[in-house]
Amino acid sequence: MNESVVLMVLGRQRVGKTSFLNTITQYLRERGSEFEIWDGDRQNMSYNLSLFHRDALRPVSSAPEEVKRWLEERFISLPEHGRSAVLDVGGGDTPLARLVEELPVAEMLESVGVRVVLVHVVGPETADLDYLEHYSSNDLFVSQHTLVVTNGGLVLSGRSSKAAFEPLMKHRAIRRVLSNSGQVVEFPRLACMSEVTDRGLTFKEVLAEVNPPLGMFDTARVRKWWAKDLPVMFSEIPADWLPAIKEDESFDAAE
Repeated sequence: MNESVVLMVLGRQRVGKTSFLNTITQYLRERGSEFEIWDGDRQNMSYNLSLFHRDALRPVSSAPEEVKRWLEERFISLPEHGRSAVLDVGGGDTPLARLVEELPVAEMLESVGVRVVLVHVVGPETADLDYLEHYSSNDLFVSQHTLVVTNGGLVLSGRSSKAAFEPLMKHRAIRRVLSNSGQVVEFPRLACMSEVTDRGLTFKEVLAEVNPPLGMFDTARVRKWWAKDLPVMFSEIPADWLPAIKEDESFDAAE
């Protein structure tokens, strides 16, 4: 595996980028993975990675140029110290978007031994592919390590994920990813996700039934999702696209 990996999560606003990254961060860390958390989303104050992870690094200022400079400093630190990181930049016209318009960021990082994994989180709307289409068709921000995450939590109740996302799977942007060694995985639905995040709870706290407990049924939903659904998703992501997991570490969802 590469010594350094950086996961950058991209996508439109409100497609579940932070929920996915919060989940992947907790899941990997509970299995002994060590990496930095970069919270570059200075627009969303009510739900961001810093609320769940006290060691998350954040830019001091929310000014776009200051955040862009902060990102440059973070990227430079990876090969210097052999670190890995996950990055949330939010949606819209982000400082990262401005940076990649200016420089071939992915290519530069790969050239110094940092594996760049671009994660595009999408819902079932075709417009959710706009970021992916823009970056890939213009060769602005592309990588062979591109992961498209279909968010099952955005599928209307009563409809199957397969049917909801089938039109997107035929889109030229998805076909381009798959032809360039990319992967598509589904982020499994957790019906009570908002109940967990609105309380500022980690999944481990839910399963430990901290006060106030989430409730018997929702706790059971989290237990099943954590122990059965998430491992399926992670089994479909190439292991060397993630910060290394220590083989002797595991999180027992039954605790």
